[in-house]
Amino acid sequence: MSVQLRNETASPISPLLSTSAPRWIWLQLLEACNLRCKMCYEWGDNGAYKERTMLTQLDIKVVKQIIEDCSPVKPYYDLFGGEPLMYPQIDEVLAALKYYGSQVAFPTNGTLLEKHAEMIIENEPHRVWVSMDGPEEINDQQRGKGVFKRATRGIEKLHALREEKGKEFPKIGTIFIITPLTYMHVEELFFKSLDITKLDHISLEFQSFITPEDHVNYRNILKNNFDLDTNAAVSKGFVRELSEFIEMNAREIARQVRSIEEYCKEKGVYFNAYPQNMTEETVELYFSGNSHKLAHAKKRCEFPWLSTEINARGDVTSCHAFYDLTLGNVNEQRLLDIWNGPKYKQYRNYLKKNSFPICQACCLNFKTKTEK
Repeated sequence: MSVQLRNETASPISPLLSTSAPRWIWLQLLEACNLRCKMCYEWGDNGAYKERTMLTQLDIKVVKQIIEDCSPVKPYYDLFGGEPLMYPQIDEVLAALKYYGSQVAFPTNGTLLEKHAEMIIENEPHRVWVSMDGPEEINDQQRGKGVFKRATRGIEKLHALREEKGKEFPKIGTIFIITPLTYMHVEELFFKSLDITKLDHISLEFQSFITPEDHVNYRNILKNNFDLDTNAAVSKGFVRELSEFIEMNAREIARQVRSIEEYCKEKGVYFNAYPQNMTEETVELYFSGNSHKLAHAKKRCEFPWLSTEINARGDVTSCHAFYDLTLGNVNEQRLLDIWNGPKYKQYRNYLKKNSFPICQACCLNFKTKTEK
């Protein structure tokens, strides 16, 4: 397919300047999703999007402009939603990124993977992450009836097409969210329910959450430091009571994680964990609301100088999935003007010396390497 992109008034960017443009860009292409996964901070039991009467998506022209403007530094891209494969122009986005030589990854619930497999193989994204949370019965309790079968068919078709066409990419991975429902079933998914030989990557991730107290403290910081009086509705989707996690068996979680990690090391499969080093102590601290005590939790965040995120409404921030504090809007300004603008400067200055109460719910808070 042809890639039609604009060049008018694009600002030149020096690839040698580390802060001239973001090196990692997250694009929330749309808010809509075809599932209602229980733990999801967008559409789940506590989801921030459930009461929205109108859903939005990024204008494809704006997406292409962002890709073109930032192309000299070839940022790494993460696409998400909602469900990114529901975005009507997903093929154009992937084609534009391929054209400009940027690597891209995206997560998917897998239900549309079989349908789009040919298009994905053609555009060769770097990684496709399929969300799966246990054997069929458990996965479908958390994600919806029939989801497991559709996701496994999608993985099988994507893998078969990649091998048939002799392509290296996309690498195929699964994301397993460890929750009170799923934590006993990690090994069962990978060793009994999936053809693990078709996976290049495995990511084990704790359910993201903040406490009600964290949410109140975050609202106060926005009001006192950024003159933003808000109910912080987006971050409210992450709020959970600690009592929800009290029955989780830390020793068993740590044992199963070690088992998967050892398998990956033996077979040469890329292994990722959020937080990293999932020991029994890590599990206990995290799910008791004390993740700030983890040795590998960040004291300060470097990502405001490295990455940016644009949500489906065009709002820009550097806090992944937290859109209550907006630094600009790409429907009104070019991304690089926002990136180098006064609101971003104020935001960075605050985070030079502080962190937010929401940081414990961010996967990047436990990322000790900048490898994508």
